[in-house]
Amino acid sequence: MTGEPEVVGSYSEAGGVTKTMVAVSTAVVYAQEHPEEQVLLGDLDPRGATTKWTGARPSGRGMSMGAIIGNDDVEGWADELAVPLDPEKGWPSNLRVIPSERSLANHEKSPDDHAEQRLKRSLVGTSAGLVVLDFPNRQGGVLTLNGLTACTRIIYAAKPNEDGLDGVDGAKATVRKFKKYRAEMGITGDFPREVGIALGAAYKGAVWTRDALRAVSEFERTSPGMLLTPYVEDRTIVQECKGAGEFYGKYPSGHGVLAAYRELTFKKVLA
Repeated sequence: MTGEPEVVGSYSEAGGVTKTMVAVSTAVVYAQEHPEEQVLLGDLDPRGATTKWTGARPSGRGMSMGAIIGNDDVEGWADELAVPLDPEKGWPSNLRVIPSERSLANHEKSPDDHAEQRLKRSLVGTSAGLVVLDFPNRQGGVLTLNGLTACTRIIYAAKPNEDGLDGVDGAKATVRKFKKYRAEMGITGDFPREVGIALGAAYKGAVWTRDALRAVSEFERTSPGMLLTPYVEDRTIVQECKGAGEFYGKYPSGHGVLAAYRELTFKKVLA
């Protein structure tokens, strides 16, 4: 990629539906395939699932995503606040994370004018070839609006269950409202572009439950043409690696999941 980077957001308004999995996997597979480029992974969620999984630690007190969202003069801060990860745990050396902290939630209702522009402003001049954002699982607020303003592409993350359906429906509604607001402000361009729905932990050992198949049918009805393939298998190694702060791709049992996200990333998300 040349010029300004693509900024991809992983979004759902429900928790536990593979949103973090999509964000982390997208960033890692791109970094693996483009070792000459820097890749940024930003954690916009106060719960810090991406931060915990990757073991990202702020370089100093307050040196986290909250510093970007809480200040105005933030050009270049994304690169400055991003921290490297431990390659011994399977993380690419060219991937860095902008960590989250619980205090990030304090900025959710910021009354400041144009506060939703801060994350995008922090990316000005970034050296990254790709930026991936793990969204909070909530409706429009300053955190979500910062993500939507910065993103060029949105991928909805879901599991084939009721939470997955509800989370995508809510996220789609928020994106529609955001685009309507942009149009009313005279801002041209259909950004962020909705890439589709990534279905994670969809089946286990080639076995689909009746409820999962029913959810897929409902996705096809409510979001026609948006389901992306391949669907991703549910593997125990993924949860084990999250707990250990490792990337699942370093283990043979995680290679199938990694292959699915690689295909999704390069044939669908960044196509």
